[in-house]
Amino acid sequence: MKMTRLIGLLFIAFVLNSCNDDILDLKPLDAISEEDVWVDLNLIELYVNDRYNELPHGYTQWAGGLRMTGITDESYHMHEARFLDKYTQGGLTSGSLNMYYFNGFWLDAFEAIRNQNIFLENIGNYNPTSAEEEQRITQLTAEIRFMRAYFYNELISRYGGVPLITETFNINSNFDVPRSSFDDCTAFVISELDEIIPHLPNRDEAVGTDFGRLTKGAAMGLKIRSLMMHASPLFNPNNDTTRWQLVAEACEDLFALNQYNLSSDYRNIFLNPYDSEVIMFKQFLNQFGFELVDELSDFYYHYRGGHNINEWRFPNGDGGWISENPRQEFVDQYETLSGHIPVLGYEGNPDNLQPIINPNALGFNPQNPYVNRDPRLRYSVLHDNTPFKGRNLEMWDGGRDSRDPDVDFWWNGHVLGYGIRKGLDESWNLNDGVSGQQPYVYMRLSEFYLTYAEAQYHLGNNATAVEYVNYIRQRPGVNMPIISASGDLLDKIKHERTIELAFEGNRWYDARRWRDAETDFAKDIVAVDIEKNPANGNRTYRYYLFEGETGLRNFPDNHYLWPIPIEEILKSNLEQNPGY
Repeated sequence: MKMTRLIGLLFIAFVLNSCNDDILDLKPLDAISEEDVWVDLNLIELYVNDRYNELPHGYTQWAGGLRMTGITDESYHMHEARFLDKYTQGGLTSGSLNMYYFNGFWLDAFEAIRNQNIFLENIGNYNPTSAEEEQRITQLTAEIRFMRAYFYNELISRYGGVPLITETFNINSNFDVPRSSFDDCTAFVISELDEIIPHLPNRDEAVGTDFGRLTKGAAMGLKIRSLMMHASPLFNPNNDTTRWQLVAEACEDLFALNQYNLSSDYRNIFLNPYDSEVIMFKQFLNQFGFELVDELSDFYYHYRGGHNINEWRFPNGDGGWISENPRQEFVDQYETLSGHIPVLGYEGNPDNLQPIINPNALGFNPQNPYVNRDPRLRYSVLHDNTPFKGRNLEMWDGGRDSRDPDVDFWWNGHVLGYGIRKGLDESWNLNDGVSGQQPYVYMRLSEFYLTYAEAQYHLGNNATAVEYVNYIRQRPGVNMPIISASGDLLDKIKHERTIELAFEGNRWYDARRWRDAETDFAKDIVAVDIEKNPANGNRTYRYYLFEGETGLRNFPDNHYLWPIPIEEILKSNLEQNPGY
């Protein structure tokens, strides 16, 4: 037996030594090597597609990504208050406990940038065999450079200047890359976008399997956003108007594409990526829900996958969580049909506040406060008695959509009197499963009309500024009275932007770049309690100062920029932002 085994081993050794030396250099059958990716156009395109999945969106489960409304004056996030209180009450520090939901973005962004740099360093290995392939590689390269510019623009909008890393590290690299200035980072973003815009398709060319891919309009929109942040008071305290001129010119370039029009269907823009107003969007086709990732290596929240926004924002009477509750003082900003803000503030007992009614707000009825209002209120906010899924919502005490213990899912009932309606797919039912299929809209034409109006104001062209604000207000489906250039025109532009883009993720950026956040985000929350008379159905409204877990707000000056994660500071020579 021993001799037989020895002969067998000798035979195997002979065979192995007799074979080509490459016999052990076999490719795995269940994986694709990195070298294989860069010589196969299909694999290259799959690599790019996976980079799209890294783009953050505003339908994340919690407050990461672009879902910022709960840390602004728009709404109160009743399911996250205990995690957001450090931000909303002015107590941010750079540690993971206080920035759990937010500083994961720093790490995710630089991971995405690394993946984009890998593409840019390797794409030259592919040799196109036709003009069509060469054009495709050029387009895919432009998409990758857009995404890198996108992440850098998001980073500097949150942190100020950051390290500009345009190549991957190796063992011999210097890892102590200093922060570049905000100006230099902006210049990099703009340069990248200017170079790639010619190589991206127009909206009407991104059809078929290319529908949903990045376009010229998206790149131009990102350029406008970057230039606007650079021109605004947060980063332009001396109001250098040449920066606003660049903003205006970039807007005009976008308009000159003639690819987009204002929608006449404000309510459903956010459900229809084919709407002529939509410029950039993210699709969630065949994606189940989301994936919440707690990386033990960094202790921050990381988000992946699809979304459950319908479940998270539906009223509890239909099985939802109604997570973010619009604040009463934000709801008050929606004008009456006469074009006036109906409630100018509150006074008196904090438990029974009295609204200060604007005498110019014709048609406003304090006993029926939601009628005769800007149509965008009912399109954007879930409020008492509004039609929803074939019934009228019952936000009153004891109603189906209240926190009365006798109603279904009462523990998810509102705490302020409202919910967010904008973007909801009202055909959704809890029995359908939790996943949502509607797209997330990053950019639409209205935003850039309002940006153009703001730029023209700063350039002294008030008539043009008024014209573009009124395009927004007068379009079918909204039909609000026009504004004039009299009075505080900048305040009117800011107000229109706040209402038009409510709950879309813009407010956190806008109030900060205007340096208005220290006032607007520091206002304590007002809520409404509604009682219904069972005999006649009449409602009474009690307004009160909501304290709850985090109803009291504060926004110190250092909160205009986020702290760089403490882990990054400790392992490098990066300079921390002031106040942290």
